[in-house]
Amino acid sequence: MLRRRAFTIVELLTVVAVIVLLVGLLVVVLSSSAKAAQTASTRSLMGTLTNAITQFKADLGYLPPILGAAPSGGSLPNSRGYLRDLLIPQSSIGPALPQQVPAQQYVSMTSLVEYLTGPGGRNEDGFGGVGTPAANSAGSKELPAVGIRSPLKDGAWGAYVTPLNSTQPLGTFAQRNLPPNTPDPNISTAPNVSGRSFGPYLELKEGTIFGAIVGTLPNGAPIVARPGDNNWDPLSPKCIVDYWGQPIRYYRRGYFNGDPRLTAGRSSGGSGGAGMGWDLSDIFVLRPQSFVTGTEVDGLADGNNDPTSSRALQGADFALMSMGPDRSADFGRRVDEAGFNADNVVEVSK
Repeated sequence: MLRRRAFTIVELLTVVAVIVLLVGLLVVVLSSSAKAAQTASTRSLMGTLTNAITQFKADLGYLPPILGAAPSGGSLPNSRGYLRDLLIPQSSIGPALPQQVPAQQYVSMTSLVEYLTGPGGRNEDGFGGVGTPAANSAGSKELPAVGIRSPLKDGAWGAYVTPLNSTQPLGTFAQRNLPPNTPDPNISTAPNVSGRSFGPYLELKEGTIFGAIVGTLPNGAPIVARPGDNNWDPLSPKCIVDYWGQPIRYYRRGYFNGDPRLTAGRSSGGSGGAGMGWDLSDIFVLRPQSFVTGTEVDGLADGNNDPTSSRALQGADFALMSMGPDRSADFGRRVDEAGFNADNVVEVSK
């Protein structure tokens, strides 16, 4: 009789191992493709934001200023003005440690919403009624209730140049000179305030790119809620989020005397006079992980004592940064051992 030949244990294990290997490779390929598509989506959003920022500058004559948490005496967490105080650029980086250099902290998560979309009506940005005003009530004639009124010479609705009579530091949200000029910028009682409306420069067609910063983690990272989430707070500071739900960070070149028109650089500062002592090439988290020969320049040494930066950053007026799929970044060095900065998404523009 003929004897049937069956697979041996070794052969079966070999087949199983090959199948497992192929499945593993397929998972890696699909994961890489998904991350590439997600990154492309965020880059596309950054391109839209870049165009909006450029149009804002064409209308107002300056780039959106940097809004954030004032170092001391500013708006308190969970208040309307938190992360929306004006941050004046430091004139020099000084001898501070790399992680403490003021240039690293000159970044905003709220400026993009504040200056490109103008949400919230007249109590937020100086234009538009609050809610749905009845005829002849405050803000009833200010339609449409979107866009922004001119942020004025200081780019902060007078909070730095012509602040309200307040005990708050210059540039803080409470010092905004929103019409009418009352002690409390959150109260606006005039039936109508004349003035041109600018923007909105960004159409929020999808609520998924709009977020609220509702708190911070112990390490300082923001807690972001999206419309429809249980922790969504309409009064919390707003941000534009990337594909992974994290705020897109906005960096810009420094300026002089509280006037964002007077941009500056490391040495001689454009129309403003002497330089600031730093430029975007000194922002560690924006620096590339690798360089094409001839594109490197030396900037501020980071936490690894690495000064390598790029010419593109040195000449940039502003930049946008997403922490990428891992939702993490090392802000103290260009290349970190854990690889957090390897997937950062950066858009640089003049």
